[in-house]
Amino acid sequence: MLHTGSAVTDQVRHAAPGWDADVEMLRTAGQLEAAAQLLWNVWGARTEAERTEVISTSLLRTLFHTGNYVAGAYVHGELVGCAVGLFGSLASNGRPDHLHSSIAGVVRAKSNRGVGYAMKRHQRQWALERGLKSIRWTFDPLVSRNAYFNLCKLGATVASYETDYYGKLKDGVNNGQDTDRLLVNWDLCDNWVERAMTGELGQKRRHALTPAESEVIEIPDDIAQLREDDPLRAEVERDKVREHFRSLLSRDYRVVGMDKGKNYVLLPVGVEAGYDE
Repeated sequence: MLHTGSAVTDQVRHAAPGWDADVEMLRTAGQLEAAAQLLWNVWGARTEAERTEVISTSLLRTLFHTGNYVAGAYVHGELVGCAVGLFGSLASNGRPDHLHSSIAGVVRAKSNRGVGYAMKRHQRQWALERGLKSIRWTFDPLVSRNAYFNLCKLGATVASYETDYYGKLKDGVNNGQDTDRLLVNWDLCDNWVERAMTGELGQKRRHALTPAESEVIEIPDDIAQLREDDPLRAEVERDKVREHFRSLLSRDYRVVGMDKGKNYVLLPVGVEAGYDE
């Protein structure tokens, strides 16, 4: 049975050298409006249609009032990050068995200061309090920074490669692009995850080793910049990575993580993964 209390995570402080981040559930109309504005800015959504595609303030209010996850991160009183999730179910009885993290964003100036990690740690605690053992979300496989964060820093595992997962979006950042995504599952009770979440903020890394049986998929260092400078080449990169994933997954390879060079590492089913921590 799900526990619906909020004993611990209404407000949690996560400290790292040089800064403090307060992560808390967002409740008031002003907080939710500020969260929507932050996500619009992160996504570069300028028009009303683009903003609605990202998220609306009315949806944020509905999610909060129905008991879902809507949290913000503050640094010195300034909202610098927001994460939104909702209960999901893969169970045959339809009961919620995981949290689906729908959208999360951190303002660019704070993006490399551990705010994303602090929000994920808060989200993990919130889910565990409600009897959920995993969190699932999607990300663009070409965005190396996000991939490294999800696989090497958080220890999430890839469940599937989804082609054009959202269809065509008009949200600012994804305008006119195919929306291929990796769907990941974060096992909240995994031994490595537990150790990573209780130590120094973001200090642990899990890099996949590349034995002889492994295959490696390389991605651009900065796909966002490439999309600005050369959109056609960026699409060529997407097609190349898509076909590489499809080919390997069809041959019963699985994604086991990333190496230190931020390349995806895949192994055949039956070959045990090894990691350099």
